[in-house]
Amino acid sequence: MGNFLGKNLPLSVREACGVSRADYPAQWQRIARTRDGIGYRIRPIRIEDAERDRAFIIHLSEASRYKRMMGSVREPSHELIDRFVRIDYQHDMAFVAVVDQPGAERIIGVARYSAVSDKTDAEFAVAVADEWQSRGIGMTLLRLLFEYAKGQGLRRLHALIFANNDRMLDLARKLQLKIGSWPDDSSVLEAARDL
Repeated sequence: MGNFLGKNLPLSVREACGVSRADYPAQWQRIARTRDGIGYRIRPIRIEDAERDRAFIIHLSEASRYKRMMGSVREPSHELIDRFVRIDYQHDMAFVAVVDQPGAERIIGVARYSAVSDKTDAEFAVAVADEWQSRGIGMTLLRLLFEYAKGQGLRRLHALIFANNDRMLDLARKLQLKIGSWPDDSSVLEAARDL
């Protein structure tokens, strides 16, 4: 959902944010279950998640990666991954859904937002690993993301979705987002929600 590439704030601003471990919103960690009862954890993303986030994106099917990135991306650049994990937890936020694997965590879903220039509106996106889709993870991640965004003072979230992405449009409807046309491209719709 959405073409969010984390470009709304220049990298120099993001680097200057100086987010410390003390700023990490650990109180937003959650334990959750899929609709079929499998446990997973949700937590804010960390800089140390760079390789896990890269692996998550690479292991999405070509179709899922295309829909998530709004274009063809085989392997995300180091700069893109850096923007995805170096967030300030206010203007930029990302929650990851993780499961334990031998020796490490595995990201199975990500929901994120990045504030646009006026800081009251943000673009959001969500992706779930193909084998974990249609199990409620995207819905759970987005509900938490919306709650968090409201607490940060954002008033509106929006996403760009391909008009033929039925699964994401269905999720947007279930979340009661307003769906409308996107003036720049008839193959894209905007899903938005006031907070």
